[in-house]
Amino acid sequence: MEENRLWVLIARHLSKEISVDESEELRQLLRQYSFYEDKFNKIIGHSEPPADQLSSPIKYKAYRLPKFWRRVVAAAFIASLAGLTYYFFYQRKADEKVLAKENEVVSKAGARTKLTLPDGTLVWLNAGSRLTYSNDYNKTLREVELEGEGFFDVAKNAERPFIVHASSLNIQVVGTEFNVKSYPQDETIETTLLRGIIEISRKDDPTAPKVILKPNEKLIFNKQREDGKQVDSARAFNTSQATTTRDISVTAISRNIPDSNKVETSWVYNRLVFDGDSFQELSEKMERWYNVKISFSNEELTHYRFKGAFVNETISEALDALQLTADFNYEINNNEVRLFRK
Repeated sequence: MEENRLWVLIARHLSKEISVDESEELRQLLRQYSFYEDKFNKIIGHSEPPADQLSSPIKYKAYRLPKFWRRVVAAAFIASLAGLTYYFFYQRKADEKVLAKENEVVSKAGARTKLTLPDGTLVWLNAGSRLTYSNDYNKTLREVELEGEGFFDVAKNAERPFIVHASSLNIQVVGTEFNVKSYPQDETIETTLLRGIIEISRKDDPTAPKVILKPNEKLIFNKQREDGKQVDSARAFNTSQATTTRDISVTAISRNIPDSNKVETSWVYNRLVFDGDSFQELSEKMERWYNVKISFSNEELTHYRFKGAFVNETISEALDALQLTADFNYEINNNEVRLFRK
């Protein structure tokens, strides 16, 4: 590295062993690293000419330290430069990386959040979700990271693609409306497109085939194989649209019902719609929706299936409504709900 070469030349200069060619090389490197040039001049400026005048070995009238001590001074100087280099070239970059992602919006369990990104893109975050974006957003790219569920109404800008990083998937668009569901505890990632076109690729394998979604299509990506092992990324995306494999499927959603009634997007309108969900699946949605913890005393209850919607109901009112079509009782203790058979 050039920094290492700079240290060597400084050491040779301080020990009076530098050649004419090396003096010129040092002068060029000091100009390149202006921070070091300032420090170098401050240290030796009282007895030597500035670094930009180094063109030949320098003769000094001032007192010269013995060679051994000159080497000690040079070593100490290099050690201090090494520390400064670590900060300015490595630690500072690490600090900048942290600062670059300081914009974070969290929607807590039991709440939904709406926000506007710097480019005018509208984002709705479902309960228990987190959106992160950097201070460089909209300078060259428009990138966000999503954990949980989000609905995006993307401002059009053909020169700056909008990319959602959701778990193991990258979802890229120009201007469109779509929903992404990617909770860490879920076994699947779902992407539903309402308008526009989106391109989906694997984050860890950008060379794998991409999937293009058209309006009113939903992609479901299974994070794991049926045997519990990690999905093979290349095989998972080696599929054409409107087909199904064990790992990925693309299906059509209804065009004839409003977005507020669609299972995938009803939450944006503060409606929890469920269409044939098992009680286990519905309970997971209700936990996020109402910020509660639901447990079953009997496994048979988890297989009950329901169809309907909650709008402004409390957790007890919602459970009372479910009791009209299923035979169960419940107990609520603070934020914990226990379900059991009658």
